[in-house]
Amino acid sequence: MAHVRKRHLTTLLNKSLKFSPIVGLLGHRQAGKTTLAEIIGEKYITLDSPTDSSLALTNSTAFLAQNAANPLVIDECQLAPPLFPALKEWVRIKKSPGQFLLTGSVRFSSRKAIRESLTGRIITWELLPMDWAEQNHQSLKDSLIRLADRLNVPLKPNSTFTLSNYRKHVEMGGLPGVFGVRDSSIRAQRFETQINTILERDLRLLLQTTLSYTNLRALFTALAKQVGSSLEITALVKETRISQPTIRKLLPIFESLFLIRMVPSEGSYSKPMVFLEDLGEFFHLLSPPTDDHRVFVSFLFQNLRTQLHYRPELKARIFSFRTKAGHYLPFCFSLGGDKILGIVPLEQSLDLALSSARQFRRTYPKAKVLIVSLEDNDTLIEEGVRWVGVGRLI
Repeated sequence: MAHVRKRHLTTLLNKSLKFSPIVGLLGHRQAGKTTLAEIIGEKYITLDSPTDSSLALTNSTAFLAQNAANPLVIDECQLAPPLFPALKEWVRIKKSPGQFLLTGSVRFSSRKAIRESLTGRIITWELLPMDWAEQNHQSLKDSLIRLADRLNVPLKPNSTFTLSNYRKHVEMGGLPGVFGVRDSSIRAQRFETQINTILERDLRLLLQTTLSYTNLRALFTALAKQVGSSLEITALVKETRISQPTIRKLLPIFESLFLIRMVPSEGSYSKPMVFLEDLGEFFHLLSPPTDDHRVFVSFLFQNLRTQLHYRPELKARIFSFRTKAGHYLPFCFSLGGDKILGIVPLEQSLDLALSSARQFRRTYPKAKVLIVSLEDNDTLIEEGVRWVGVGRLI
């Protein structure tokens, strides 16, 4: 199929199945979990199927016994909470690795029954929406890692990056079940269908709420408008008419459903930055977005974080930096010790970007900063600061 790509996570999943009896594969709906799991697994079952779901709910032990495989893929496993105590007992008796590959569109840590049953018995991985490299049949990039070591390493332009391809990527996003649809009206319908499923079904598995789908979707749209900015709950209340306590309850639920990602902030502001997990979903909700800065920041977030996300040995973390004086880095990467790499999107003047870079380096003296533009450029501006086109990073 046209949308099938080799995924960066494949190697980590295969390695984990050699050591752990249960491996979890989590991520946004339509992120490609099912396709990847079917490639790796020996037998595939989805609990979206009423027949399989019924047996998993009523007699979980029998369900496991009659479907034994190595590994057995159980898709959307969060739909059957009774399954998890049965899995716990099963692997207590049979300890061999690689027995189960569980996929889900909800973080397991958000459901008590799953969390308590699988603690210490599962290795869990998150599949992100496809980045530029995956969509273009390229291997996982390492430009950020090399730059964190030495800022003047050579960077070749990615031959697939053009402004036209950039615009297509922004509009289509990184969800394999959606991005391959070229017809914009059908693609919009796909986005609407999956948003409806997440907010009407998946969300209510985690939180009992009287809010309508219309209310929940309004909140999702309001969050999209804050992408790349500090989270402003007061503005969310004003726009959605949902109470502040309810919004505070919903935000971690939206994160557990892989709709949004909160990035902690350092500097003068304590409020986190908010991002949507998928670029295409962001574009669809704002139909289309009119703020080019938010679009570019979203693009960078989706396509740079993968370089660290799929390298767990780095133990990297992501944070944002903002000061009351207006210095702004929407996200920065810490790779341990004094290896810190800040990202400044060049959307306004170079002087403003350079001012933010310098303030960041005053706060973190050993940090390096990339001023990143859509247009190709590669200039070492001063010590610790390099201006580079995004096509050389992805």
